[in-house]
Amino acid sequence: MIRRATIKDVARAAGTSTVTVSRVVNSPELVQPETRARVERAMRELGYVPNLAARSMRTRLTRSVGFLTPELTSLTNAAVAQACEQALSEAGYGMLLTSSDYRVERERRALGLLRQRQVDGLVLYLSDEEDAGLVAAVSALDVPFVVLDREAPRGDRVLSEHQGALRAAVRRLLAMGHRRFALLQPDLAIRPVRERWAAVEATLAEAGLGARGFVRIAVPPAALDRALLPAALLAEIDRPTAFLVEGSRLLRAALLALRAAGLEVPKDVSLVAIDADEAASLTTPETTRIARDFAAIGRTAAALLLRRLERPNLPRQEVVLESRLVLGGSCAPPQGRST
Repeated sequence: MIRRATIKDVARAAGTSTVTVSRVVNSPELVQPETRARVERAMRELGYVPNLAARSMRTRLTRSVGFLTPELTSLTNAAVAQACEQALSEAGYGMLLTSSDYRVERERRALGLLRQRQVDGLVLYLSDEEDAGLVAAVSALDVPFVVLDREAPRGDRVLSEHQGALRAAVRRLLAMGHRRFALLQPDLAIRPVRERWAAVEATLAEAGLGARGFVRIAVPPAALDRALLPAALLAEIDRPTAFLVEGSRLLRAALLALRAAGLEVPKDVSLVAIDADEAASLTTPETTRIARDFAAIGRTAAALLLRRLERPNLPRQEVVLESRLVLGGSCAPPQGRST
C-alpha cells in the first residue's frame, strides 16, 4: 500500500512547522509569499492532498460555494459563472454549479440540495422574482448569498444598469425617423426584462408615441429555441421598422424571420440586440447592441460573497455595473424617411 504524505512530511520537506503548512492550506494570505511558495512546492512534489472533510469538521466551513443559474447553455450565464468560479478558486474555494432550466420547482430543490452539501455561501441567478415559494426559500437561507440582477428581500446584490444604454439606442432610432418599434423578450418575471421594457416604453412616450408605435412580444423560456415572429408583424402595412431583440436565441429567430420575409437589415429593418454580444458581432452588417461585461459581474459577485464570509455583519452590499451601447451597421433611416 502506498503511504499518503502527511502534513508533517510537507513541513519537513519545506523546512517549516506544521502550523505554517496548515496556514498555507487554510489562510494562504497570512503566509509570506516565499514561504508559501516553498510549502506549495513541497505539497506538489509529495502529492499531499489536504483532508477537507476533517478541516470542515474543525472549522464548520467547507470552502465551497453554490452557484445557481437558470440555464447552462447561455453564453452570458456561462461567462458569469466561469469568472465567478475563477475568482473563488483563487481565494481557495470550490464552486458547485447547478441549473434550474427556468423551473422554479427545480430551483427550490436545488437550493435545498446545495444547503445539504453545506456550502458556505451562494450566488443566485433566480428565474422568477414573483414566485412565492421561491421568494420564501431565498428568505429562509441561513448562509450568506449574492443575488445577480434580481429584486430579492435579502442578500447582497450585483445589479446591471439597463435603462441608460437602451434609451440611448431608442433615441438614436427615433432621430433616424423610426416611429414603429418591436421589442422581443423572454417572458420572465425578472428585473432585466422589466427594466428594459420600461426603458423602451418611457423613451417612446417622451417622443409622443403611444401604444400604436410599440409592440412587445414575450416568448416563454421553453420556446426560445424555436421562437417564430408572428407573420402579421412583418406584413408590409404598418410593420415595425425597428426591432429590439433580447438574447442570442431571439436574435437568431428574428434574423431567420426577417430573411424568410425578404427583409434586409438595415435596408428594410433596423435591429438592436441586447445581451447577444458574440452573436451580434458575427452578423453582416455587425449588429448594434447593448453589451455588458459578464466577467465583471462574476468577479464582483465573488468579491461580495468573499467579503461577506469574512465580515458577516457588514451592511447589505450592492454594486451596480454599467451597460453600454455598441454601434454596428444594423441601423439606418427607414425607407422613405430621412434623418
